[in-house]
Amino acid sequence: MVASMTGFGRGEAEADGLHVSVELRSVNGRYGDVFVHMPRTLAGLEARVKDLVLSTFSRGRVDVTISVQGEGSEQGVPVLNRTVADAYADELKALAKETGAAGDLDLMRLALLPNVFSFESKTPEDDAVWNALEPACHAALTECDKMRRVEGQKLADDMVARVKRMDAHVDDVEKRSPDRVDAARQRLQQKLEQLLGADQVDESRLLTEIAVLADRYDITEECVRFRSHNGQFLEALKSSDAVGRRLNFLLQEMLREANTIGSKANDADIAHVVVAMKEEIEKVKEQVQNIE
Repeated sequence: MVASMTGFGRGEAEADGLHVSVELRSVNGRYGDVFVHMPRTLAGLEARVKDLVLSTFSRGRVDVTISVQGEGSEQGVPVLNRTVADAYADELKALAKETGAAGDLDLMRLALLPNVFSFESKTPEDDAVWNALEPACHAALTECDKMRRVEGQKLADDMVARVKRMDAHVDDVEKRSPDRVDAARQRLQQKLEQLLGADQVDESRLLTEIAVLADRYDITEECVRFRSHNGQFLEALKSSDAVGRRLNFLLQEMLREANTIGSKANDADIAHVVVAMKEEIEKVKEQVQNIE
């Protein structure tokens, strides 16, 4: 089953006193791009997270948002900077003496002055965080992948129907092809008779020219290749691997065959069928842009 590149997943896990939550959002992307949003203190784990995501998703843009709660992940405990506090106190006392202001030093106001207190927290070790982060990532990846597979199946169903319509168009082209050669032969014979007269037409030369026309107008090879591309496309849709690039390549080959059929056909009815084929190819191409 093919997978879409659009999905969402969330996972949570706890270990070593830490609670980790992970959210994944994936959208269309030509390559496999992973962007991790996490506390700066855990930047050392970013590479591990990217490797884990890319082990599941090979294409698309994936945004990973990580939050950590628990021991060592909060703001921290206040620590008094005595040097700064003493300096403030000395200066305030000096100012009171110079100005003659009355009143005792207010410790609460002193504590609110900049840099009197700092907050220190024990940063959790990377391995301790990873013990909770890894299973949370796996849970989010599983949920996101499930969503991508469900949407991928819906896209595949639509593309299968369109490819079958293209096969029907190829059948239509092949049915019209013999009539096209006969019509060309009749037009050529009529022109020669008008120019030379019916009794002056060289039958052997006419047959040679008709053979050349038949070869020039022959689209058997293009129809066979078109059907082959369709078959490969349908087979690829059954795969659980990343097949988006392969599908896109096959669509390019289908379009090439359709253009060749249109240029060689020299027939208005076949030209209309080719237009319908190309419309289906373009619609499928839009769907493939979202396939991993």
